[in-house]
Amino acid sequence: MKASAAVLGAAMLSKLDPGFGLAGVSPAHAAPAQPGSVPNVTLNNGLSMPQFGFGTWTLAENTTPSVREAVACGYRLFDTAQAYGNEKEVWQGIKESGIARKDLFITTKISPSNMRKPPQKDAIDASIEALGGEYLDLFLLHWPVSPHIQETWEILEGYVQKGLIRSIGLSNFNPHHIEDLMKYAKVRPVLNQIEIHPYHSQENNVAATRGYGLAAQAWSPLAQGRVMNDEIIRNIAQKYGKSPAQVTLRWEIQRGLLVIPRSKNPAHIAENIHLFDFTLANDDMVAINALNQNQRINPKNDPDNFPW
Repeated sequence: MKASAAVLGAAMLSKLDPGFGLAGVSPAHAAPAQPGSVPNVTLNNGLSMPQFGFGTWTLAENTTPSVREAVACGYRLFDTAQAYGNEKEVWQGIKESGIARKDLFITTKISPSNMRKPPQKDAIDASIEALGGEYLDLFLLHWPVSPHIQETWEILEGYVQKGLIRSIGLSNFNPHHIEDLMKYAKVRPVLNQIEIHPYHSQENNVAATRGYGLAAQAWSPLAQGRVMNDEIIRNIAQKYGKSPAQVTLRWEIQRGLLVIPRSKNPAHIAENIHLFDFTLANDDMVAINALNQNQRINPKNDPDNFPW
């Protein structure tokens, strides 16, 4: 590991736009978040992306209206994947919103099954076409499919060189996976998207990810809703006049993480993005940190032994 978690965390926070955690926004449900109220994080290739965005896993038939609603609420980062089966629906929601493509940051991921079925470029081409046909901001390896990581990465590097993909990165990679990839990568990964929530805080993986110069992004940041009934989080939420979801997401934001919650409920979509008008006190951060159990939502979601 190249630096301590504290030093790396401070370095990440220094990359956030000025006013991080201070910009006032309207209370949840009162009005959409204003574009620009979500800080941007500068990636290691010099490009930037919103720190907070919208996940689309399991949205199914609700994908298009949910994406449309999220754009209206101020979301500008959208995360999808080939395995979600909704890339076209994500793009449809974007089209229906009327927002310009240049104002969005779109992430997708190559699925394990497509990594195992060369030529992987067929699946990559299909994703680019499904998501507008021009370019993608970020393309991730969804899981570390060990026999096919290097060949898939080298294919993605070619897309970066052609300008069809602006950045490439990782998802569900443990530190040793990153170390192995760095030995041959000609284009550096910019991000590692991993499961992070109060019951699986992943402090070591986050520190190692940052030690390699990658941003750390949290998927399933609300532990699939489990945080809503957590007594400690509920008490903290009451103290700030916020929801348990907002407090949990704010805890992740203050860790310097990028965060992508998902919801099909319009009220929750609007509520989740209003995180930048309050700051959790240190003792509340410590209390949430103490909830960690190194417990994954699904025990099968182990990057070293997964069935996908």
